[in-house]
Amino acid sequence: MHTTLKKALTLLCFFCLTTLALPTQAAKLSQRPDVQAFIQTMVQQDNFNAKSLNKLFDEVELQPKSIELISNPAEKKDWLFYRKHFITDKRVTDGYRFWQRHYKVLANLQKQYGVPASVIVAILGVETFYGERQGNYRVMDALTTLAFDYPPRQKFFQKELAEYLRLTREHDIAPLSLKSSYAGAIGMPQFMPSSYRRYAVTYKSPHHVNLQKNNNDIMASVANYLKENGWQRGEPILTKTVVTQKSALKTIVPNVPPTKTLGELRALGFKVDSKYSSTLKANIVQLATPDGSLYEMGFNNFYTIMRYNTSVNYAMAVYMLSSILDECQQEKLMSCGIA
Repeated sequence: MHTTLKKALTLLCFFCLTTLALPTQAAKLSQRPDVQAFIQTMVQQDNFNAKSLNKLFDEVELQPKSIELISNPAEKKDWLFYRKHFITDKRVTDGYRFWQRHYKVLANLQKQYGVPASVIVAILGVETFYGERQGNYRVMDALTTLAFDYPPRQKFFQKELAEYLRLTREHDIAPLSLKSSYAGAIGMPQFMPSSYRRYAVTYKSPHHVNLQKNNNDIMASVANYLKENGWQRGEPILTKTVVTQKSALKTIVPNVPPTKTLGELRALGFKVDSKYSSTLKANIVQLATPDGSLYEMGFNNFYTIMRYNTSVNYAMAVYMLSSILDECQQEKLMSCGIA
C-alpha cells in the first residue's frame, strides 16, 4: 500500500474512533413526540403559546429519582413501620407548638369548616413536618418525568402537569420556580396542582393563595379540602372493634368508604362501643403488620382523610397524631410528647 494512502487511512480511522467516543448531544425534550403532542394539546385547549412551552420543556431536567421513589412509597410499608416513622415525640411536640402559635386561626377554621384543629395540624405534621420538608424537586421536573416516563400513572401525571401550567399562568408564577415533593405535591399541605386550583383558599385576604409560606392560607386550605370531600362536623373518626366472628371478615371489603351501618356490622360479628349510634355508617379498617392484620372501625371522617391520601396507613397516622395532640390540648400541657 502506498505510504501516503496508508497514513490517510490511519488518520481517517482515528477520526472515526474519536468521533464515536464523543457523547452524542441529547435531543431536546420538546422534540419528543409525546411531549410535543402534550404541548399541542395545551395550545389548542388552553391557548398556551407553543414557542414558550417548547422553550420551557427544553429547560426541564428529568428526575429518575422521582420514578424510583414513587415505585417504593413509604405507604407500602406495614403499619408498625409507618407508625414508628410518623408518630414520634418530635412530631408531637412540634405539632403542639404549631397549634399554640396558630390557636386563634385554627379555632376559627374549626368553627367555620367543622374540621377539628387537631386534624388540620396532624395532616401538616404527617405531610411536611409542619413545613420543614416541602420538597427540593422543581415541580416542572418532577411532573414532567412522571408524566412521560412513568407509564403506570402517565395519564394522571399528564393531567397534573396541565393543571400546574394553568395554575402558574393564573398566579403569574414562573413554572420553573416552584419546588415540590418527588411527585409534584406543592407546599406545606402537599397539594397536587389540581387540588391547589380546586381547594386552596385564602384566609380573610384578597391575595393569591400561598401554600408555601402563608400559614393561614395553608390551614384554611386543608380545612376546605376535607369539608369539600365529605367531612361531617361533630362525627367520630375511628374506634376500636373486636371481631367476634371471623367469618364476618369475609363479608366485608376493608378500607373503602362505608356502605353498612354500625347496627348491620354489629349483627355480622363486630363488637363496637355502645355509645356509637347504630345508624352511623362505618367500615372495617385493616392494618397490615408483620404478625398479621389489626382491625379498627372507621367512620365517614376516616375515609375522608383517605381522600387526602388513599393509604390506610396515612389516614391512621393522621388520626393517631391528632388524638395525641387533642389530649395534650385538653390537659393544657406546657409540653407534649408520646406517653
